[in-house]
Amino acid sequence: MRIALFLAGWLGFVSLTPTAAKADDDDAPTRTAQPKPAGSNVAPDVLQLDSAAQKLAGIQTQTLVAVKQTPEFAAYGTVVNLEPLLSIRQQFLAASAQQDSAQARYSEAAQNLNRTRDLHQQDIVSTRRLQEQQAIWQADKANLAANSYQQQLIAANSRLVWGDTLSHWFTHAQDKNAMQLLEHRAQLLQITLPANSRLDPGVKLIHIHERDQRQAALPAELISAAPQVDPVSQGPRYFFKCADCQLPFGTHITAWVPEGGQVSSGVNIPQPALVWHLGQAFVFIKTDAEHFNRRPLKQYSSTSQGYFVADDLRPGEEIVTTGAQTLLSQQLKGLIPDEDKD
Repeated sequence: MRIALFLAGWLGFVSLTPTAAKADDDDAPTRTAQPKPAGSNVAPDVLQLDSAAQKLAGIQTQTLVAVKQTPEFAAYGTVVNLEPLLSIRQQFLAASAQQDSAQARYSEAAQNLNRTRDLHQQDIVSTRRLQEQQAIWQADKANLAANSYQQQLIAANSRLVWGDTLSHWFTHAQDKNAMQLLEHRAQLLQITLPANSRLDPGVKLIHIHERDQRQAALPAELISAAPQVDPVSQGPRYFFKCADCQLPFGTHITAWVPEGGQVSSGVNIPQPALVWHLGQAFVFIKTDAEHFNRRPLKQYSSTSQGYFVADDLRPGEEIVTTGAQTLLSQQLKGLIPDEDKD
């Protein structure tokens, strides 16, 4: 008898009646879902709920709008400690100051040499005095060249590790990008892509999050490719700047990187619209004033707005955004035979 009633429940239509018994779940509406008799031609994943019960359950819906999404793949990275770049900046600016001092001494020595040469031609100073001035000029010239080589060496070493763009930022005294990073108004990120992959040439922006939450991800702007690949995975590295990040140095982050390929058309749904049962994701579609259809989602992806669905939902459909879990609970209760609820 129990088996027959259970099968009838699965084949029947689920509805809510005002004379139903008290629900087991205190959070659910006072009306209890009841399956239609066996032989009904309505699918068992349809739930009927009148307007009063919907209001009691706090049901809210929204109409789906068509959107387009670029395919993404996941990569990983860290928040970079700026201490090595700060050290490079200090060394380069110190060398620049020495260069300016050497340039001033060289200019003065050149002027003294010209003046001494003129005096020597007039037999006012001795040849020995002219030779001494030439020696001073030669020493200051060599010192100027040595300081110039020092600057070039610091910049070259920086480019080997940090690339041209970051090296340029941190070897100029008043560069606004370097100051933004040093004043903690932005953070430097290093993102490692999977091996045998690369950043699409048109990609200038990615999204990142430290806890792998795509819907809460923050934008990060491309700076440049890193000169060195990851020593373990052999994946290429890229530097990004995140203006909205406030993370400790060394924090591991997940990045979502746009990849080349055809843009997908579909709809975005908010995160609370998705419910799970037996490992399957579902949403509820409001088909008319009192009926809701539970629809499985075969494929979906996380976005900053919730989830992107390409095939299982259509623009213009009305999806339940609040109360979907309540509808699922009521529907599943309606599939249980009455004698098994005691």
